[in-house]
Amino acid sequence: MDKYANLPGIAKNEPDVYETQTVYNMPKTETIEDDSGSVQKILISQKEAQEKFNKYSLNTDFVDFSDTFTNRRKFGYLAEPDTFEWNQDPEETPVQRLKRLEKELTDLKAELNQVNNLTDQDEEKKKMINFDPLELTKQVEVLQKQVKNLHLHSIGAKTDISDLDNKDKKQLLVDHLSSLKKLLTHANLDNKQSGTTEALKHDTSVVFKLFSDLENADLARANKLAELNQRLENLEKVFGPGNSAVNETQISKLCSGLENKSLLGLVENLSDKMKMLESEGLEKVDTRLQVLLQRVNQLNDKKSLVEDQEKLNRVNELFQIISNWKDVSATVPTLVERLSALSDLHQKALQFTSVLTRLDTEQKSLIESIHTSSSTLSEIKKNLELNLGSIKTNFDSLNQRINSIESK
Repeated sequence: MDKYANLPGIAKNEPDVYETQTVYNMPKTETIEDDSGSVQKILISQKEAQEKFNKYSLNTDFVDFSDTFTNRRKFGYLAEPDTFEWNQDPEETPVQRLKRLEKELTDLKAELNQVNNLTDQDEEKKKMINFDPLELTKQVEVLQKQVKNLHLHSIGAKTDISDLDNKDKKQLLVDHLSSLKKLLTHANLDNKQSGTTEALKHDTSVVFKLFSDLENADLARANKLAELNQRLENLEKVFGPGNSAVNETQISKLCSGLENKSLLGLVENLSDKMKMLESEGLEKVDTRLQVLLQRVNQLNDKKSLVEDQEKLNRVNELFQIISNWKDVSATVPTLVERLSALSDLHQKALQFTSVLTRLDTEQKSLIESIHTSSSTLSEIKKNLELNLGSIKTNFDSLNQRINSIESK
């Protein structure tokens, strides 16, 4: 072992075993996280997933999780909703189409109700609307009724007459009677054939029950009375209340220009105007109209004279302008000749200005270069002075050292 004693890298006077403190064996859970930016971390909420796929059903017709090689594309579970949605691969069934139409109509009605409930503060939104929301809501309600009836017939269920309105009940009764009438006419034409009457009796056995709805009749009477009361209130608003004093302001508006400002005077005035439209009154109106026509013709003649005078004044002004222009027109050709002769001079003047601008720019560039060169010269002078000073100091130090060496 002595041959390894003095070798480098070998520890000396140190223990061979190193003991640590008492450490309890705790279970370690290592979490490996991917720090790559290309991996997308998706947080899945159980509540949101349940709300999204609550009305969906799984289709397992094309499920294939095997590892075999096939020409057909492999599919997993397909989630199909109860109500049809756009941009789906499967075709739309009639029931899904009907449900979709009902859903779209309800959404459209809700949007129209929101438009109707717009306040005065939303004036900008009201200006953007280019349709009548009330008319559209009525059309949507009619479409909803039609879709509801179609839904009952398409599924094959019996029509519940209690859910229909009186108008729909009447229409349903008329449709049944028209179909029965067609069958009867067709049966009368084919009476000669055997067995048709029994089949007709079996097919056309339709029973209708008519009931008198007293409550609805009373409601209709009450509605009529309410309508009459409303009309009376409107008349009272126009002509004033019936039992109390007459509203003079309302009657004065209607009877403006009349001596007898009352309802009787208003009626008399209307009767007088109606009498004027009779044969005797029409002659008087005709004579007055002829007098008015004569006066209108006189005014037109005077107007034509005034217009002719204005035209003459304008013609005189134009004549004066043209006469003044004759003197100017004589000097125009000489001016044109002089301008054509001076065109070369003008071009040279333009060139001279361009040359001056170039000289100015060159002069500025030279001045800038002189300034830069003067600044560089001043820097060089400073550097030379500094260098000369340093050289002098160096020579002085050398002379001192030489003198010191010679003295030794």
